[in-house]
Amino acid sequence: MLLPSSLIVFLPVNLATGDYVWMGVVGALCLLSIMSMIWLLPRWVEAFLRWVDLRIPGDFSDLHRPAAGFIVVVLSTVVLVVGGLTIVAIAGANLDGVLHALQVFGLDIGRWARQHLIRIGVILFLAYFGGTRVISRALPPLVRRTMARRAEDAALPSEVEKREKTLSNVIVGSINIFIWATVFFIILSDLGISIAPLLAGAGVLGIAISFAAQNTIRDILNGLAILLEDQYRVGDVVTLAGQSGLVEDFNLRRTVLRDLGYRVHVIPNGEIRIATNFTKEKSRVNLNIEVAYKEDLDHCIDVLNRVGKEMKQDPSWSHLMNEPIQVLRVDNFGESGIAIKVLGETKPLQQWAIAGEYRRRVKKAFDQEGIEIPFPHRTLYWGKGAEPSAYLQGWEKAPQVASQFRGGVMPESKAAAARPTGEDVAEDDG
Repeated sequence: MLLPSSLIVFLPVNLATGDYVWMGVVGALCLLSIMSMIWLLPRWVEAFLRWVDLRIPGDFSDLHRPAAGFIVVVLSTVVLVVGGLTIVAIAGANLDGVLHALQVFGLDIGRWARQHLIRIGVILFLAYFGGTRVISRALPPLVRRTMARRAEDAALPSEVEKREKTLSNVIVGSINIFIWATVFFIILSDLGISIAPLLAGAGVLGIAISFAAQNTIRDILNGLAILLEDQYRVGDVVTLAGQSGLVEDFNLRRTVLRDLGYRVHVIPNGEIRIATNFTKEKSRVNLNIEVAYKEDLDHCIDVLNRVGKEMKQDPSWSHLMNEPIQVLRVDNFGESGIAIKVLGETKPLQQWAIAGEYRRRVKKAFDQEGIEIPFPHRTLYWGKGAEPSAYLQGWEKAPQVASQFRGGVMPESKAAAARPTGEDVAEDDG
């Protein structure tokens, strides 16, 4: 057992054999105690905290190892100090001064602990376990029951759940800020620090901030309106302030979006003038399917409706669709084809997946039915009564004339001979 260097000077040289034996026994007991604590104490602490988890609201799994390590260090220090002093006493050293100093120090520490430390520990314990943990466990179920009573019959469980999560996060966060701010001022008051100047300074600072942080106040008020009006929730796909994406987080000050490129957009709520929600309660597939002008429209409409019904009957997709995709109307005569509009109501967030699968099935069905999907093309109008062969013969002279370029410039007489004659060429897009 290694003794502190400051205590070695007190050891007399003429020690009896029995003294060495007792010193060895004490050192072995200290070492055995420390090894036992390192081996057994973490298990006891974890078992105790698991027992606490079952009876007190809160999750203490993250505290198991830090708490066990702290207790082991404290108790090991106590064992080393007691063992070291015992060995020194066995050696015959005078420890009256050391013991007196420890007694005075212990009395001072005990007096301060009785006056402040115990009370502060109780305050922190009640704030954490009786405040933060209880609220985080009790408030979400209360919000859930309230939302269940107020939810409409047509509201989807996922929609209600997203609103519960948003409301719970905002309310729990606000209450926790209030609790810990109150605890901070209580501890300062208990330590004898006057909080009156702090409160007065906080009032003056609040007035200054109210002028300097007008945008922040506006963000908070707008965020409160968004929350109360249920404009969007965590998990919705929205367009806010010109940015589109999935709502990953929301509080009274800002909204966090993540787009398809996994870019994160942090938008202050005060910047939101128009909020477009693509997934509130229900969604819809809205597509224009083009077919060639030569196709029979009635046949094309029958094929599109059939594909929508088959998809609705497919177990892999039926639970995501509220109704089959059907043709609404002939929507437009385009440059290359006729556009047919199809619509279909879906569950929220599912319209893009269903639209992609519907396009795949339509392409396959059109190939089987021989229906042409148009592509851009252009028709040249050569003029009334004109012969295209005359123009082609004129353009056939172009390579011969091009060989007569000199210095990159074609003589005007040569260029005129190379041009086709006849009426103007008109283009008609088809």
